[in-house]
Amino acid sequence: MSMQHLNARSSLASVVAASIATCALAGPTWDVDYDDDAGQTAPTAQLITINSPIINIFGRLTGYGLTGTDLVDMYAFEVTTPSFYTISTAGGALGGEANFDTQLFLFRKKGGNGSNQRAVALKANDDASDDSFGSRIGEGAANSNVVYLNRGIYFVAITGSGMEAISNLDDSIWEDFGQFGETVSGEERELSEWDGSGAVGDYTIRLQSVQGFVPAPGAVAVLGVALLGSRRRRGSR
Repeated sequence: MSMQHLNARSSLASVVAASIATCALAGPTWDVDYDDDAGQTAPTAQLITINSPIINIFGRLTGYGLTGTDLVDMYAFEVTTPSFYTISTAGGALGGEANFDTQLFLFRKKGGNGSNQRAVALKANDDASDDSFGSRIGEGAANSNVVYLNRGIYFVAITGSGMEAISNLDDSIWEDFGQFGETVSGEERELSEWDGSGAVGDYTIRLQSVQGFVPAPGAVAVLGVALLGSRRRRGSR
């Protein structure tokens, strides 16, 4: 990777951090999981019906119990205006928090309705940094705190460290999470189920549209290449 691209990504991360820090921390709360447990696949994901640029998703993973296993919570949300988003349990300016070691996963709906809905893997992050057990979804690089989402229906899943997303080919979608802070691509592989035994506890996921954010010129060029590649992949299907 060229020094120009590295500098562009660094500028992008700095501007985003400043933009997020100046946003109001208040936002509506979604805490339905406490009374109606969120599912763990596309058909059973809990649909967030709040319309707000900032949503704080409160929930709890309880682990193994008399009523079943609760090691994954998955939420569906719709993006109507393309934008940069922060999706975080990392705390600080990014928001969100948890009292256990989290993992965050981002999926996109691809075809199907009701019980036939399918979710394809986009991105995942384990640790937001080398001194954090919280997670956040970025574009890829370890210093990226935002992800660009086009119009569509997406799913965000939270698990404790140790859980694995299993594809429809019965193998792990993410075999590792790279270096600290890195967001790893899921290569649009289809989610089938989950496996493993992860940490559990209470969490808040901050889902925030970073409106008014304008990347540095070099960062725009980097993003443009990524978006062009995405369009080409869609066009080849």
